[in-house]
Amino acid sequence: MPVLFATSANVRCNTIQVEFVNGGEVVRIYTVRYRLVRYMLVTLIMAGVMAAGLWAADHSRAYAQTSLPAQDRYSLRDVDTTQKVAALTFDISWGTVMPPKVLSILAADHVPATIFVSGPWASQHPAIVKAYAAAGAEVESHGWAHVNYTGLSNAGIAANLMKTNAVIDQITHKRASFVRPPNGDFSSRTILASRAVGYTTVTWGTDSLDWMNPGVSTIIRRVTTRIHPGDIVLMHASDTCKQTDLALPTILRDLKAKGYKLVTLQQLLTYGKPIYRG
Repeated sequence: MPVLFATSANVRCNTIQVEFVNGGEVVRIYTVRYRLVRYMLVTLIMAGVMAAGLWAADHSRAYAQTSLPAQDRYSLRDVDTTQKVAALTFDISWGTVMPPKVLSILAADHVPATIFVSGPWASQHPAIVKAYAAAGAEVESHGWAHVNYTGLSNAGIAANLMKTNAVIDQITHKRASFVRPPNGDFSSRTILASRAVGYTTVTWGTDSLDWMNPGVSTIIRRVTTRIHPGDIVLMHASDTCKQTDLALPTILRDLKAKGYKLVTLQQLLTYGKPIYRG
């Protein structure tokens, strides 16, 4: 294998002569300028420094993330309890057909639930929101714009939440204290930004998948087989979800047969320690 040797240097000419030697025989000679060598060395050193800096920054961020308490890193998903108690929660952001259907089913069985309403929908349909509240439902925030909060600045998150809160407060005369971020999207930054204006970020322990319209039997099976003590169940009451009202009566009947008590989110927190997890 040829070996590289710098055999001579000519400072006056600002060059270095480089030989490739193979078994004592000079194979090829190159003349390299000092300036090029310096440029290459400086470039390599700078690249190394930048790589080390990026690694250190990433490591520092990762350490900072893991050093935060769970409630500053993750969303509220369920409650630590051995009692058969759970919260049915419904996101509503569009329509006037499914929301009253779901409310009628819940009211007929005297089941308190929690609804997460988007600001624009609530402002357009205050009578429906009032009807839910009058039936014992807890009204919470689904934000204003249906966008991922990780794409918003802290100020943007605050404005999004406070705009919706003004609507909810005007309708129910109660301030919302929980937010379900659109698409369940969150980070430790969005959690802290939401808390700075008085909101706890909530997602779910069990997803019914009713938003996918997967079939009534699938929705029923997912809820009734995955539910657990202290669970927060995600469902929807928007018009885009075509099967929620068809699955809900069976879900309520089966959960009652299993011995479950259904409560609002605020009530659920009285049964045990909140669990924050990814």
